[in-house]
Amino acid sequence: MEVHHHSHTADPDSHRGRKKWTHYFWEFLMLFLAVFCGFLAEYQLEHMIEHQREKQFMKSMVEDLEKDVLILRRESGRAQEQYIGLDSLAEIIFKGTLEQPEVRKIYVLQRKCLTPLLMQLINRTEIQLKNSGGMRLIRKRQITDSLIAYWSAAEVLYETKDNINEHRDKAKDLSFTIFNSKYYNHSGDAFIEELIGDPELAIRNDIILNEFAGRVSHMSDLLRYLYTKQRIPLLISKASSLIQLIKKEYRLK
Repeated sequence: MEVHHHSHTADPDSHRGRKKWTHYFWEFLMLFLAVFCGFLAEYQLEHMIEHQREKQFMKSMVEDLEKDVLILRRESGRAQEQYIGLDSLAEIIFKGTLEQPEVRKIYVLQRKCLTPLLMQLINRTEIQLKNSGGMRLIRKRQITDSLIAYWSAAEVLYETKDNINEHRDKAKDLSFTIFNSKYYNHSGDAFIEELIGDPELAIRNDIILNEFAGRVSHMSDLLRYLYTKQRIPLLISKASSLIQLIKKEYRLK
């Protein structure tokens, strides 16, 4: 009887399709490395995008701050003209000599200088940083601290402006009792100095006139000493320093 011999492989389990544990280990390791490298690449890309957004925010912030400085300087000039005119207005009334030349002058001054402060700083980037969670993108603590200090100083300036406007509103209410609008040229230009005829005061009550002059004088003092000599220069200084700091830290031109 003929006996057939079967050849055997080196791996006794190969005829059953089984693989060594090392084969599965290397498959798992390669899969793990592929997923991990993909995660690292995505993480790096996300950080790169955030850094680009951070720099773009800072570039936009510099543009806003530079505009703010121009606005503040113009506002300072307007406020100086206003407080000088209001000071003259109060001085004329306090002297008590209200002849025709003085009456004509205070008619002009009250219309020209008793106007509200309307200054509004640029808050485009500030709103984006606060509302979109952009502040978390700023990695430099000195920048965030300086931004917060600038915004806080701006809020104080706005509060001062509102306080001055409140005094202005009260003085303006009294002015309707003192001045007769028929003597003004209603051409649409609130600052035109031309008057119609020889203006006369609608009332010469010393109590009302002195209250009006007192409010005008107080408004002038706020404009002179608090608004133009303290609040505005402080904010200009903070804005200028912040511009230089951002340009230096982010290498902006």
